[in-house]
Amino acid sequence: LAELLLSGCTTAADHHYLVPSSDDSVFDALAEAAGIMGIRLHLARGSMDLGESDGGLPPDNVVEDIDTILDSTAAVASRLHDGERIVVTVAPCSPFSVTPDLMRRSAELARDLGLRLHTHLAETVDEERDALARYGRRPLDLLDDLGWIADDVWVAHAVHLDAAEIVRLGEAGTGVAHCPSSNARLGAGICPVTDLRAAGVPVGLGV
Repeated sequence: LAELLLSGCTTAADHHYLVPSSDDSVFDALAEAAGIMGIRLHLARGSMDLGESDGGLPPDNVVEDIDTILDSTAAVASRLHDGERIVVTVAPCSPFSVTPDLMRRSAELARDLGLRLHTHLAETVDEERDALARYGRRPLDLLDDLGWIADDVWVAHAVHLDAAEIVRLGEAGTGVAHCPSSNARLGAGICPVTDLRAAGVPVGLGV
């Protein structure tokens, strides 16, 4: 947070999706640090419920069950969200580390509580292949089916999109966090920022 402030950033988002033993006190620590530093923080209560044994990416020992995730997310929002200095966001990690049920129920919870939604989308070619094999849908189509392509959502990466998907994001008002350093480390490709902006997609910068 200090590095971000020194660079001129006054509003940051932290997508924190590793919550060992469902100990959500980490979010209190993040909010406290933001208050000390004087930075506005969009605090994304991340989650994963699809472990390796069920075909997901994360190890089984870091996944949580859906009810625990949703109860914790509501509790974190209740004690930390003020809508100004701390903005709690409902944030399942990615389509390949969570189940469609968690994505759907997270969207319902966020809208019930008046919170925004965040996840990773279309970061790698492997993600696209996985979504097609598992669900018969490209990643954006899958999120759209689950109620996630809307103006209360922003997604990280959005590298592997076709022209129609870019138009769809613009029509829906769904935001994108462009994450060039992460994409460079993975060699995952480059977000089509110019095309997204031309389509009316709100684009932010991930660091």
